[in-house]
Amino acid sequence: MALTVSIVTAGALGFITIYLVRWLVTKPSLPLPPGPPTLPVIGNVHQVPKTFAWRQFAEWRKQYGSIYHLNVFGQHVIVLTTSQAAHDLLAKRGATFSDRPKMFVAQELALKNMNVLLMDYDECFKVRQRLEATVLGQNASSKYLEFQSIESKQLMYDLLMNAGGKGTNIHGFLERTTASTIFALFYGFRIKDAEAPELVNAMLLDDEFSEFVQLGAHLVDTFPALNILPGPLAPWKAKAEAHHQRQRKLHIGNLNRGLKAPGWTFTKQLHQTVQEENLPISLDELAFEFGTLVDASLDGTVETLNWFIIAIITQDNGFVAKAKQELDRVVGRNRLPTLDDMPRLPYISALLEEVLRWRAVGAGGVPHFTKVESEYQGYRIPANSVVVANHWAVTREEAVFGPDTDSFIPERWMDGDKLKSLPVAGFGYGRRTCPGRFFARNMIWVSMARLLWAFDITAGRSEDGELTVVDADGCTDGLVMRALPYKASFEPRDENAREVIMKDGDTYGEDLPALLSKIGEQLNKKK
Repeated sequence: MALTVSIVTAGALGFITIYLVRWLVTKPSLPLPPGPPTLPVIGNVHQVPKTFAWRQFAEWRKQYGSIYHLNVFGQHVIVLTTSQAAHDLLAKRGATFSDRPKMFVAQELALKNMNVLLMDYDECFKVRQRLEATVLGQNASSKYLEFQSIESKQLMYDLLMNAGGKGTNIHGFLERTTASTIFALFYGFRIKDAEAPELVNAMLLDDEFSEFVQLGAHLVDTFPALNILPGPLAPWKAKAEAHHQRQRKLHIGNLNRGLKAPGWTFTKQLHQTVQEENLPISLDELAFEFGTLVDASLDGTVETLNWFIIAIITQDNGFVAKAKQELDRVVGRNRLPTLDDMPRLPYISALLEEVLRWRAVGAGGVPHFTKVESEYQGYRIPANSVVVANHWAVTREEAVFGPDTDSFIPERWMDGDKLKSLPVAGFGYGRRTCPGRFFARNMIWVSMARLLWAFDITAGRSEDGELTVVDADGCTDGLVMRALPYKASFEPRDENAREVIMKDGDTYGEDLPALLSKIGEQLNKKK
């Protein structure tokens, strides 16, 4: 009897052991993050707006929290809506979350895998990242301050001569200034007019590219096998090829111009580095590399300045007077502020941080991609998921930025008379952080400081003399959130401002090759 009981007991224990092992091996995995209910096959496609999807993505945070899940025709999309979640995954786990989703039309057809923005985080990308750092890192960017100062002086002069009285649409002035700074450093020539063909063509191609990279814009991005369809049934093929040819013509033309230009240029510097280090980058790839950097610099700088001027016109709650008081106290009224003044002008820096928060130009964020399964906050992030930090939501997180996040309040960045350290979303995260952020910040800061020092800025006037309406919410859709056209008037604050601008503002007589050669000498000076 005892033997029988022992056998039964042993059998029961064996059965329980086997059951426990199987349960541990086959237990359900962690749940996906919460998200809107799905429909068969299409998932959440019917709930994602065709335009300004980033606004809806931000709204869903209220219901689903800091991380949620969407299904787009079977593609897992993980949306991050807080600074902490974005930093934890995209920065701290950069080795896992730094790839890009396959945008078949944009990357493979239109740009032939030569756009660094869309590359996977692989050795090819890392080579380009190291190359970019030699001319766009923090130390290198400090060598361009003199030339950025020259171009911002020219902006003041152009506005003084053309944007007083009833005002004008100033977008072209900002584009010219930014483009001229970038084209001079990259290719050795300045832009003197917003209608210059080099600038017009670059902006047109940038608009086209923005359409190509919209997540879900092309069904073939989700189902690449559709590309086997013949041309009449696959209109994206001809469109992408035409875009590629126009991009190549522009970028190769600019590269050749930069190589032949007198004086130092980014083009010469990086082309020499590629040759000396025998890097696996062709001339075409180098040309597209430069084109990508130029486009990103143009968009980010121009639109941030645009939104700053719109904030002055539509959001002034006393910050304009406060900024001018700081400028007058530190700088005085007999010279323009310079970047050397930055440590003593914390409120101007707060304005910069606030405009980057209030209107992050990449509102929807550039999507990342993970090739391996991960876990976060008790949720499963499947392998091959698109992971996107929604900048519009991240920059409106009241737990970080305080109340009334839709309003422009520079004081949220101030701790007494010092600048607070708060998260900034506009330049991306981790290993995909924008390489030109130091260059862009310097250009934006000095332009903002000088605009406030020099001018009283108001909305432009109609033919009847009435102030025009400037829409603080009006913007374009796409990769870059551009302000809609508006009129603004720039009147000099006093006679001192007029005299300073008139004395030094017309800079087209400057010896550009000499200026560039000086930059090259400083950049390559042996330590």
